Amino acid sequence: MTAVPPLTNVPLPGEGIGGQRGSAVRAMFDRIAPRYDLLNRVMTLQVDQAWRRHLLRDLAPRSGEALLDLCAGTMDVADLARRQTPGLRVIGADFSFQMLRRGVEKTGLPASQADAMALPFQAACFDLATVTFGMRNLERYEVGLTELARVLKPGGRLGVLEFFRPESAGPRLVHGLYNRLALPVLGRVLSPDPEAYRYLVESMERFASRPEFEAAAARSGFGSVCGQTLFPGVCGLVTAVRS
Repeated sequence: MTAVPPLTNVPLPGEGIGGQRGSAVRAMFDRIAPRYDLLNRVMTLQVDQAWRRHLLRDLAPRSGEALLDLCAGTMDVADLARRQTPGLRVIGADFSFQMLRRGVEKTGLPASQADAMALPFQAACFDLATVTFGMRNLERYEVGLTELARVLKPGGRLGVLEFFRPESAGPRLVHGLYNRLALPVLGRVLSPDPEAYRYLVESMERFASRPEFEAAAARSGFGSVCGQTLFPGVCGLVTAVRS
């Protein structure tokens, strides 16, 4: 297999032109897939797992329901949801084949390689949907929200974990310390492509704020939109209900 060179200058949120951003981000995630789980655990001191448990606790999946884990990566949320609620029907979807392949190997759950802005699912076929740190990688996250509204049943629940752009001084300080000190160092030490983690840092700072994202969700067919900041202040959770 031909080695993939390190990727640089991956377009940031708002920079995609003619679909170029999506393909560049997908290639980046394909490259870092082999060490993605390790990097997540080390870089967050496993707090990311607590964030996922919080997400599922708020959504309260029930046996017999169907859950779409979108931007599933290596399917951590899908696996946790299935273990917590054995009768839950779960499918993962992601545009990175290598990330998804590792998720399927890890969980044994069904999955679909899919573009979040043009999902290959029928309308109103899911009771719940989760997106974990994937919205800021879409070329147009508003289109992704509209697609999620399409595939969710009326009354279906959505939960989004994301590194939203902070607006107040306290969260900005926490983000700055985390982004500029911890992530670049760990990315250089642990990742085969440190440039990918430079992109991840900069994409957090260029993405929507949580209030901006909540307003976009309300415009996209969701009601009961609720947001909160999770400890230690670098991650936000937005939940909503399909109108």
